[in-house]
Amino acid sequence: MKGFILVAHGSRREAANQEIADFAAGVRHAMTGRFELMGHAFWELAEPSLEQAIDHQVAAGATEIKLFPYFLAQGRHVVDDLPSVLHQKREQYPELTLTLLPHLGAMPGFADWIAEQL
Repeated sequence: MKGFILVAHGSRREAANQEIADFAAGVRHAMTGRFELMGHAFWELAEPSLEQAIDHQVAAGATEIKLFPYFLAQGRHVVDDLPSVLHQKREQYPELTLTLLPHLGAMPGFADWIAEQL
């Protein structure tokens, strides 16, 4: 079973976290049929954490999970922190395939899409 998790930073402001949850729901709707399990997670300051989201999808039967870092730049979380969690979860669930997708700012065509919107 295939899973997808959009992971964002997280905020002390609940409204910001709700915005991420709403955006993730829109992504879920747009990708209907591509993944059996879809969710979102926060790196810090809010829940579910990335670890919780992965555990939840594994418990629901996921054998493959793609993680999409909803970050604009290749900062510490993208370069060090997220890969560290993936390493830990791969050891915890050796049968699970975890794939870290390119972060939002590195997505092909993203700059062109921004230019078109403006």
